[in-house]
Amino acid sequence: MMSADYSGIQVGGGNTAQPIALRKRLRHIRDHLVPGRSRFLDCGCGTGDYVFALVDELGLDAHGVEYEVEKAARGQAHSRHGARIQQGDIQALRLQSGEWDYAMLNEVLEHVPDEPAALREVWRVLKPGGLLFVFSPNRWFPFEAHGVHWRRSGKRIPHWVPFIPYIPLPVGTRVLDYWARNYWQKELRHLVGAAGFAIVEKSFLWPSFEDISGDQPTLVRLARPLLRQFADVLESVPGLARFGVSQVLVCEKR
Repeated sequence: MMSADYSGIQVGGGNTAQPIALRKRLRHIRDHLVPGRSRFLDCGCGTGDYVFALVDELGLDAHGVEYEVEKAARGQAHSRHGARIQQGDIQALRLQSGEWDYAMLNEVLEHVPDEPAALREVWRVLKPGGLLFVFSPNRWFPFEAHGVHWRRSGKRIPHWVPFIPYIPLPVGTRVLDYWARNYWQKELRHLVGAAGFAIVEKSFLWPSFEDISGDQPTLVRLARPLLRQFADVLESVPGLARFGVSQVLVCEKR
């Protein structure tokens, strides 16, 4: 496993279903939809916000699997689409093989205890030629968006402290506790490729500054409109886009 140096990774995750972040991710998905193919599986769907958006905005037959019982229950309480959410483990999906046109791992893979197992399961349930959309942390982004703690004291290091991701893991794991993995670009591509996927497209997302972490500095909140414009520009500049907060991989089961 490429990221075995991360110890104690727990199942969990934040909520990227903020309006701007959601819209950007739906745009990447929309660009790769194929007429006549509509079955979409959101693996690690949280409370189901993306599933509901995929149904209502893109007209897909979308369903989601969520490990955390409380989050799955909240999704199942949705007035119209609750039946589309099920509780389960994406490392061992209770689904038939080769039934899905699309699947998504949206800021999920870095929280899964056994990433190769999860990717193999997603590969199994996709149809031949099916697409997997991966949104996952980019270790070239100079801030650790998930946050880390000092191992000895347990004190959290603020998100705005720079260059935490650049610390080599043999050093970092001696003094820090990581809540989630963070992938170098070649590392993530190798992980996906080892599961049998061919990468169709790769790109990056810069932050939407919607306080997904819940710990946004006051200065950043005040500067959000300007920062968003700046981030949108950087996403379109090839040499700088690769420093974005998230990697985006569109992968095909071949």
